[in-house]
Amino acid sequence: MKDRQRAIAALEKGKLSEVEIAIPEPDDYEVLVKNEGCVFCNTTDKMIVDDLFRTPDYPVVIGHECFGKVIKVGKKVKKYKLGDRVICANAIVNGYDGKYYSSWGGFAEYGIAGDLEAYLAENGALDEKNAYRARYEANEIIPSDLSYEKACLAFPLAETASAVRQVGDLTGKTVVVIGTGIVGYFFTYLANIYGAKEVVVLGRRQSRLEVTKKIGASQTFIDVNEATEYLNSRGGADVVFECSGNYQALESGLPYLKAGGLFAVYAVPKQAYTFDLLKCPNTFLYQRIDPIVSEAIGEVCELLAADKVPVEVFLTHQWSFDEAPKAFEEVRKGNVIKGLVVIS
Repeated sequence: MKDRQRAIAALEKGKLSEVEIAIPEPDDYEVLVKNEGCVFCNTTDKMIVDDLFRTPDYPVVIGHECFGKVIKVGKKVKKYKLGDRVICANAIVNGYDGKYYSSWGGFAEYGIAGDLEAYLAENGALDEKNAYRARYEANEIIPSDLSYEKACLAFPLAETASAVRQVGDLTGKTVVVIGTGIVGYFFTYLANIYGAKEVVVLGRRQSRLEVTKKIGASQTFIDVNEATEYLNSRGGADVVFECSGNYQALESGLPYLKAGGLFAVYAVPKQAYTFDLLKCPNTFLYQRIDPIVSEAIGEVCELLAADKVPVEVFLTHQWSFDEAPKAFEEVRKGNVIKGLVVIS
């Protein structure tokens, strides 16, 4: 087996390129994964490349929405076996290889996944030297027979599904989704299948709002005042999901809530959210959602396997590995809902 591999890295702010790095060697608690594909995270990857997020430093290998097959197993691993399909393998396992940093490092031909439970059982709590092993929690197994188009959606859809589940039962409730990027699409779809009585979507592009009607939106609005008037006429929303990352969305979205309603923030804004308390309901709840993939990955994979996920709506682009840097420019321009880079 060769000892070098191709990877996609931000060499400096705003610049994405193909580079060559070492193929990592799994230790006793790890497995080597041959990646099949990786999806651009339209928000996180852009923010990393443009130095707007928690990037360790440049150059940095990007990508976390990857999936691939286990081809080598450490002797103390219990969770995985050869041939398992695993998500979120990391090309630079401890975060720095002496030249390249890693913001997950999923855009690479090979990566490392780990068995955290096996490590903790033998070694106890993670110390500072082994803190990087905490990321093993994301290395979930998904069905090997899912098509690439379905497999690539397992991680991001599970993130969103776990977020929806964290706000509680949506059965019979009026839900507002702010944002029409891929996260807004996911929330619209999931709120509908989780039993919401009505799903109202707010966005800036009419073409994207029209798409949300195909996946569960009952009403769509561009104008904030029209949305407020409509929701107030129906007693207000039970839950508002903020998925846009617009720092003004909190102020504009709070008037949609009924008294005691919940405003749940999923997106990462480029600057602090601001709002005027005088425009808020007398009582409301605020929740910052931190997705936990393990809580929803099984359920999401069942939906994918049963053809209940509108893959053709969510996955709009597909490229070869060689096309990844150029493809990223299409993501940056906002032309891509979700785009898959096929690695092998």
